[in-house]
Amino acid sequence: MFDFPKAVPVPRGCGEREPGGVYIECGLSDHGLPLEAFLVDPPLPIPDGLDLINKPQLWQRAAPSGELVLDVWGQPVYDLLIWIGAEFYPYCPDFIEEVRRFGASRRLNPNLDLSLLSRASRMILAHPSVLNTQWQSQRPPRACDKEIAGHAGTPGQDEENVSDEEWDEGEQDEDEDVLGRVYEDASARSMAIAQASVPTLPVATSTARHSGPCLFKMWELIPQEAAQTIIALAEQQAETSAISSPLCLRAVGSTVYQYHPTGESPAGLVPGIFATLPITGFALIRFADGSVNEKARAKVLAGMESRDSQALPFYETDR
Repeated sequence: MFDFPKAVPVPRGCGEREPGGVYIECGLSDHGLPLEAFLVDPPLPIPDGLDLINKPQLWQRAAPSGELVLDVWGQPVYDLLIWIGAEFYPYCPDFIEEVRRFGASRRLNPNLDLSLLSRASRMILAHPSVLNTQWQSQRPPRACDKEIAGHAGTPGQDEENVSDEEWDEGEQDEDEDVLGRVYEDASARSMAIAQASVPTLPVATSTARHSGPCLFKMWELIPQEAAQTIIALAEQQAETSAISSPLCLRAVGSTVYQYHPTGESPAGLVPGIFATLPITGFALIRFADGSVNEKARAKVLAGMESRDSQALPFYETDR
């Protein structure tokens, strides 16, 4: 029950975990995949009529054909839709960088039927400012961490230097130098979103190759004034570097990360889905007397009984 990846219990952008709370987690593991494997790029629009604000919802998974998806035991798969609020994470990278360092930890309403969630389930995450509707009028980001052709580039370079073959083919990415890896349970590794080998595609070199709103443009759209620390590049370095904007350090909760603002307007950002994270288990936070929310605990135990080996584990903790 206790030997599974857990989120790090540090103060977060949304505060500290509360006694009696039930939290769903995506822990980090040395045997997991880079976080980028679970990010949605470009972000997806939120389906019409779906009200997610402060209302985590269970969503039964269906294939593009409309057929319901079943797990290895023939039971329906439910995903959890979660809204990441701007009151705690004004910019989507605030949450992404927090997950990269400490894993994901989100409080749930104990009235949700937690027994429906299994190892095949995912957290589907949405943010109010992540889908860029003005990407066509902006420069492409300097880099796309998912290596999607046409998403990144340096405007003004000679497009003719890049052949069609270079754009269509890529070598396997063997770089494992990442800060943290998201745990991926073996029972769900067949899912398309958890490909262990990600093709490395050449970087776009012209605005003519700019082929869509890239998730990683979000870092460049954070205004300079949102930083706690601003480090100006030396004049000589600025002349020789492709990055001429200042290095900014932003702190949210226990997370500190860097970004290079371009000064472009974030006004075109609208709500969208930006990640689908695996679920590693539940954390039940103890009250001062050592007890936990028994309603939530009963539902988690019911899931363990009905889901057998596909059940999500849980643990009880003081924080």
